[in-house]
Amino acid sequence: MNIAVSNKLLSQAKWTVFIRVIIGALAGLIAGLLYGVLLNSQHMSPLMNAVDIPGDQLTHLLLSILVGVGFGFAFGERATTAGTSFLWGIVAGLIWWLLGPLTLFPLMHGIRPDWAITSARQAFPLLVGLAVAYGAFMGLLYSGFYWFYQNRTTPHLARQILLRLVQALVSGGIAGLLGGVVFGGWMAQAGFYPLVAGLVNSNDPVTGQWLHLLISVLIGSSYGLLFRHDISRTGSSIAWGVVYGLVWWILGPLTLMPWLLGQGVQWTITAAQNVFPSLIGHVIYGVVLGMTYATLNQIWRTLFVDSDPLTREPEGPGTRTLRSLGLGAVASVAGGLVFTIVMVATDTLPKVANIIGMTTPLEGFVVHMVISILIGASYGLLFRREATTPTLAFGWGLVYGLVWWFLGPLTLFPLLLGQPIQWSLDAALQVYPSLIGHLAYGVVLALGYYWLLRRYDIGRMLPKSDLMSDQASSSAYPALSFLVLLLTLFLLLILAH
Repeated sequence: MNIAVSNKLLSQAKWTVFIRVIIGALAGLIAGLLYGVLLNSQHMSPLMNAVDIPGDQLTHLLLSILVGVGFGFAFGERATTAGTSFLWGIVAGLIWWLLGPLTLFPLMHGIRPDWAITSARQAFPLLVGLAVAYGAFMGLLYSGFYWFYQNRTTPHLARQILLRLVQALVSGGIAGLLGGVVFGGWMAQAGFYPLVAGLVNSNDPVTGQWLHLLISVLIGSSYGLLFRHDISRTGSSIAWGVVYGLVWWILGPLTLMPWLLGQGVQWTITAAQNVFPSLIGHVIYGVVLGMTYATLNQIWRTLFVDSDPLTREPEGPGTRTLRSLGLGAVASVAGGLVFTIVMVATDTLPKVANIIGMTTPLEGFVVHMVISILIGASYGLLFRREATTPTLAFGWGLVYGLVWWFLGPLTLFPLLLGQPIQWSLDAALQVYPSLIGHLAYGVVLALGYYWLLRRYDIGRMLPKSDLMSDQASSSAYPALSFLVLLLTLFLLLILAH
């Protein structure tokens, strides 16, 4: 009997893998068609040939199918929701960019791959296209096809799903609107609204502003629709939002806007540098979107979802909040000291002292440590239930450090000095060295906070399975880590001389 059951389970597992591979192949083919069409609008070959060669398109589609097969086999089990499938699709596109344009294609042309910055910059259009036009689209197609294959929805379940969809769309729309208002401050300053109005054959700034807010709401609603199953905490929602902001920077100013204006997609490194200020805006939009959506989602759960007494914590929210703030502040001291090394090397401390009207490095160091403590306290509040292992802590620290590179020297620092927001390529180049400091600060902060949390948080007395329930059931974290690397890679290629 046991042998028969084992054979049946093995047969079912093989059938599931087969279905995933077939669905992946179909999704890869359709996404490959879209990617090829968009790339051809730039007069570029998907195989990086200087001119179109007979058979190029067929070879490209066959490779797209093979990548789709690999996606279904390697990531199909992880792609359990539309959101995770979307992210893993981008990861698959990034991996194929490394294996294809940077490795296989040069070999096909008789060139030894060198994986240098120069080669990566030459292949930048393919990185953009493979990440979004191919990878993200393939992930969405895979999720849709697999859901259609598995769908066993009952009328009662359909009503529950519909209610959840409405809540996600409304919460996402509100969060997107708030993010659009924040993003719109820079757009008004930069005179960007007439360009947006050009989408409807107008140059009226007011029309552009309303169109921008409408697009912001639609993007926010799509965020809620895609990631409604995956978001449970504010910290991880911020990470999702940052990645989604990056995706829409590629989809918006680099793809859809020039396409709708009759210019074709603009995936070159020069085009990316020209619209680099809007990358910062999209990341800030993603931060606001993720934080607001998670807050609204938590309010919804508190008001309308029955609580489970078995998952209640042994402390009140006030005590938990104060402890999280305190532990984050303590952990930030080590991170701030590590960051100081970078600031001394780049002679940044006197500039930081300008925030309080001073000029000496010592005064700048004091201001820097105060800011570090405040950021660390906010990390403790946002990521208390996220960083439950050293690996997770490391990843969330990278995310938070990267977020504060955008929020700090490029956004809040100029405002504190009474200057306009510095969302420009030149400003980013000037503070580029501090990116290393922010990443190092985030990692040291997160690992220190993890150690303090394990040692002094009363939550450690809860079963480990309870503490890690969200992360253990989610397959998104590795994909998020890859995509933070993707954003860092974008910065490296765009800002490199």
